[in-house]
Amino acid sequence: MSRIKVPFPYMGSKGRFYKEIKKIFEENKKEDFIDLFAGAMEVPVNLKEEFPELNVETNVKDSKIEAFVKHKDVKRLYERALTHICGKIDFKSARILYDKDRKKFDKINIKFKSIFQNVCPCCGKKIDNNVENKEFSEDEKEILKALMGFGGKGESLSNTFYSIAKAEKFKGYIEGIKKIKVHFKEFDETWEYKDSFIFLDPPYIQKTKLDKEQNFVGYGYAGDGGKEWGLEDDDRLIKFIENNLNKNNVFLIFGSAENNLKKLIEKNFKNAEFSEKTYKFQTFGKLTDRLEWFCLLK
Repeated sequence: MSRIKVPFPYMGSKGRFYKEIKKIFEENKKEDFIDLFAGAMEVPVNLKEEFPELNVETNVKDSKIEAFVKHKDVKRLYERALTHICGKIDFKSARILYDKDRKKFDKINIKFKSIFQNVCPCCGKKIDNNVENKEFSEDEKEILKALMGFGGKGESLSNTFYSIAKAEKFKGYIEGIKKIKVHFKEFDETWEYKDSFIFLDPPYIQKTKLDKEQNFVGYGYAGDGGKEWGLEDDDRLIKFIENNLNKNNVFLIFGSAENNLKKLIEKNFKNAEFSEKTYKFQTFGKLTDRLEWFCLLK
């Protein structure tokens, strides 16, 4: 069975761990799968696809994803945006267009920018006045940034904004999220579950990048409609695990190399089983080595 891929660029990394996650789930199977920091929801969507009888519940704290899930017809929105910026599409993919006809790509990019601000139709520079594009709502603009914007959040166009394959991926993803239950709540350590497989991939305080600069503390969770995630939130997560551990639950927890959360788990749960995975990660053309750990608790 081919996996459903998320249509958002630069969002989430758990798809590369899917084989490991699926194997652990099969060895510790429960009727309910709970993902409390679901992001783009690639793991829960695919588990539901492979195990149709599974009850899947996710929690997402990201304003763009929330707008996407709540929109009545996001496929139609994407098609409408493509028509607005391209007219008739006469190219196979945006990447090919970017490489072969930069002038045409730049014209389309100006049209995309005009969705978010009033710009000069010749050069694309912002014009300072109060004129707004009323064709798309504010929520729709956020969705289009996630789907088509540079880096998954910009008001400039990504060179992957369209391809036939992306359009097909998009349809599969939309159908997938319709099959699962999605909440949009701030994490609360008093939540209670029983007889569940609980997947925890909280915002990382330390980066996954393998370099000497590991002093970054805090995560820009608030920029996407959530709150900053800090050391005290790792403490709250430990309390949540402690409160739910003796209720026939299984926990699969992810984190970055040697971070605070790992130390807390090692201190509080002596039976924790850790595994690590190193992988290559490309951001804006630059390839870096990354490391993440995952931990099984039951």
